[in-house]
Amino acid sequence: MQPAKGYRYSMDPFVLCSQVPSTCSGDRILDIGCGCGIIPVILGYCFPQSRITGVEIQTKLAEVALKNIINNKLEHAISIVNKDIKNIHPESTNGSFDLILSNPPYKKYNTGRLNPDTQKAIARHEITMNIKSIAVKAETLLRHKGRFMIIFPSERLADIEQAVQATSISPEWIRYIHTGQNKTPKRVIFSGRKNITARKRILPPIYLSSNNSMDMNILPKCINP
Repeated sequence: MQPAKGYRYSMDPFVLCSQVPSTCSGDRILDIGCGCGIIPVILGYCFPQSRITGVEIQTKLAEVALKNIINNKLEHAISIVNKDIKNIHPESTNGSFDLILSNPPYKKYNTGRLNPDTQKAIARHEITMNIKSIAVKAETLLRHKGRFMIIFPSERLADIEQAVQATSISPEWIRYIHTGQNKTPKRVIFSGRKNITARKRILPPIYLSSNNSMDMNILPKCINP
């Protein structure tokens, strides 16, 4: 379920979840800005032994997320917290997390047209959180050697790297996402680790479509048709 009007998810959550390592089974996972709960639901199916928390500042979206958790019978694995991520601390989440993901607002607040729909505006523009505040909060909530993964417009990769430079999170790898063959990348997935310094790797690109058809191989294996 997702709002008929307002912000609606794209392929980004599916692509991001497809890159979560299989070793994360049993981990404590946090999704910052979970919206209608699409990422927690996917990961709940992929990693049923994990404990997953979704944080969403918008009450209506958090309510939809909770309905999705219940409808998918994932209450045992997923909890939804309707709060500003700035007010989330390890003490309020029963400890730190092994993996933190985010498909956050991707437009700078003072750039482009601000959507008159408040729900869309908050989901698309850095109004309530920006990449720097997400990185700082991820550092606070991650355990030692924990992983931080984010999907973002490829032209803002420098902003991600600058944001984590002020934290103990170091780049692990990046992976560019193309909408099709011979097209410039539209998105990039960044993966970093807390308190681990390694040479950053650039993984092979992902192509969302080939010959004008969706490449189903990019979907998480647990939800492949």
